[in-house]
Amino acid sequence: MVLAAVCTFVPALLDLGLGIVVGLLVLITLYAWVLRRIVFGGRPISRRNKASYWIGGALLVVGGMHAPDALLALTGAQGTATIAYASTETGSHGTRYIQCWVELPSGIERLPRTGPCPAPVGARRTVVYSPSGLVGPILTSRGRLMWWWAAGFGLVGIAALTTTAVRTVHGPDLPYRPTAPGR
Repeated sequence: MVLAAVCTFVPALLDLGLGIVVGLLVLITLYAWVLRRIVFGGRPISRRNKASYWIGGALLVVGGMHAPDALLALTGAQGTATIAYASTETGSHGTRYIQCWVELPSGIERLPRTGPCPAPVGARRTVVYSPSGLVGPILTSRGRLMWWWAAGFGLVGIAALTTTAVRTVHGPDLPYRPTAPGR
């Protein structure tokens, strides 16, 4: 559970572009290896435990998508950015995409989300940015950050994964299998 939360939120915070993918891979690995093989020893897992695990994992991933908003709400500074320029870049698989760059008080940084600039070059916009540069800037005001998505979905996801863990530790929740009379 802790590993799933860390592997979902940390790559998203650091803007590695892989936060959701890494989180999903960790959740699948934890399910297939830890839950199925180690905890249950290959025995079937009840629908209730499967559902709480996958719902909790999905909620954790949704919360991880907004982890940068939460960090900026806590530690970010609000200021004014100037749209510097847009560049066309090539991704790892040859895909071309547009990347917008903004000028902040600390220098020029790229917006973490790809796409054309939201305004013409030279336009000024409200921005929340990390003075340390840990998280990319978001063109919005501090009050409009969607930090509650990270907090809410993350906490509910952790609660669902905790529920799954508690149910498996305190007697695996195995499906009912009737036995023949007299056994």
